Amino acid sequence: MKRDKALLQQLVDTIAETGTINSACRMHDVSNGAFFNWCKQSATDGGEQFTVEIGEEPMLFHEAVKMAQRQVSFDILENFRLRLLRGTDEIARFQGRTVYKRDPALDHLSDQDLEDLGITTRYLRDANGEFIPEMIHHEPSVQGVLAFLSSEFPSRWGNKQTIEVNSRSSGVQVVKHQFAPKPSPVQEIAPVAAIEAPVIDVEPEDLADLLGEAPMSAEPITPPPPVEPAAATPLPAEPAKPLSDLQRDLLDRLARRPGTDRAPAVAMPNVGRPEADDLDPRRTGPGSAPPANAIKMI
Repeated sequence: MKRDKALLQQLVDTIAETGTINSACRMHDVSNGAFFNWCKQSATDGGEQFTVEIGEEPMLFHEAVKMAQRQVSFDILENFRLRLLRGTDEIARFQGRTVYKRDPALDHLSDQDLEDLGITTRYLRDANGEFIPEMIHHEPSVQGVLAFLSSEFPSRWGNKQTIEVNSRSSGVQVVKHQFAPKPSPVQEIAPVAAIEAPVIDVEPEDLADLLGEAPMSAEPITPPPPVEPAAATPLPAEPAKPLSDLQRDLLDRLARRPGTDRAPAVAMPNVGRPEADDLDPRRTGPGSAPPANAIKMI
């Protein structure tokens, strides 16, 4: 669309009325890209072709758009103040249908009385003959009122916060007391002077100062005789212990060839020895004959 001053003035008036740029562009068939391009040209170039009026005051197009948006914000704030002052009214509805006001002067009359009096309805009508809807009044929100008062009067109605900062140091604090024991003064000990060791030239091969002048004659050195090792003294032999019966049996088995019959078991000294009960002659002897009336049990 071609740009002209009349179109720019219509856009500014529509923004101040509807509150949005999209609605103004849609109502006048202007794209959003063209609108913001005109705002950019107005801010860079300016001139008489971008001058419009808002509130009977001439100004550039981009400044007029900002002023129109501020007027919308002002209207929102004024409507909010009015709601906080008087509350809001809502049309009463029951099951989606509007509830209308009844005439309280006709509540005591029956339907037959209304028919006799020629009254066709019990509801009130306005000057145009339309039914008057029933309204429900809502008081303003207490939270909204407090929020508005805190923004307008922050010193009295604003949110008051008290911040306490407790700074604690974990360091060591020296506390002086008048009766505390006084520390003894520290005596400084002077360091001991180091003693330097004398330097001695050692000549291990020259012992003339100690042994005197020795003759230069060479004497043959006789090697010492070899030391023969002493003969080992034999330890006295322990007396041989007699073999037990079990050891003799094991030695006898090892001496035999494999496959031969085993040797008979070594007779133990207590095997076959009669016990004390077996020494009774009544058990070991021929015994006695049974009595005459004895019965043999088979």
